[in-house]
Amino acid sequence: MRELSHPFVLSLQFTFQTPEHLHMVMELIENGDLSQHLDHLQFIEEPQAKFITAELILGIQYVHSKNILFRDLKPENILIDKEGHIRVADFGLAKKGNPSKNLAQSFCGSPAYLTPEMLKKTGVTESGDVYQIGVVLYEMLVGIPPYYNDNIQILYENISKGKLKIPPYLSKKAQNILLVSL
Repeated sequence: MRELSHPFVLSLQFTFQTPEHLHMVMELIENGDLSQHLDHLQFIEEPQAKFITAELILGIQYVHSKNILFRDLKPENILIDKEGHIRVADFGLAKKGNPSKNLAQSFCGSPAYLTPEMLKKTGVTESGDVYQIGVVLYEMLVGIPPYYNDNIQILYENISKGKLKIPPYLSKKAQNILLVSL
């Protein structure tokens, strides 16, 4: 995180270590995370979802330009500042290396946001982060992740082989973006 400096990526201010702990001091983002907003609103209107997604794409594109694969994109890791701008946060599962060429093989992430490649254990590249942007966009517009089920085995089966169900009330542009990202 020390290498990263972008308006849509949480910045690490400084670190220090005591005998027992490593302390990381980051910028303060006062408006919570996207999941808190979704819990309160249920879903987000298309213009606002488009704004958040655009900033998310720019932040992840920057992360990729630094040869980092994020791998854990979900509403809890998208902070929102007091002006409504986002910060991608929590690089605990990120992997350094060329994200467009090197396959990340480790199985990690939150179940509803896992990529089909992760479940098939074929390795994930930056396309996995793009997929997760699509999952976040779908959740913002619909209120739940696209293949969600309370039963984790059914959830994994849906992600791997399920048919994407796009509500007809979404605009054609939103439907097309979801189709190409998911």
